[in-house]
Amino acid sequence: MRPTRLTLLPAAALAGLVLAACGGSSGSSSPVASASGGASPAAGTVKVTASEMKFDPSSITVPAGEITFEVTNAGTIEHEFEIFKGDTVVDEVEGLVPGVTLPLTVNLEAGDYTYACKIAGHEEAGMKGTLTVTG
Repeated sequence: MRPTRLTLLPAAALAGLVLAACGGSSGSSSPVASASGGASPAAGTVKVTASEMKFDPSSITVPAGEITFEVTNAGTIEHEFEIFKGDTVVDEVEGLVPGVTLPLTVNLEAGDYTYACKIAGHEEAGMKGTLTVTG
């Protein structure tokens, strides 16, 4: 029997709680990130909302170092959040079912990055953004 989205939702929510519990940081010296078009994020944390077919914000600037992205799927279908340096995947969050928020903590060097949802057709429909990491 193939699992449905409703049977997968509790597992995805549990996985998010486990990941959140494991991904803690001291927060005392975390850098502040800025995201265009959104509220000022907490130190070292960038909140990203995925929906059909966009990310909010669509452009993010952060200082080099450890950054945690809190990615929330506010849409009605599954999405992903993948960070790229050129064509290379830096890190990703997959299985973002509707209503779920998952953390992604990465250590980024200065440079230009992109992020996208690589589910078939989503990036082409506009689900992508730019990430600038300053030195």
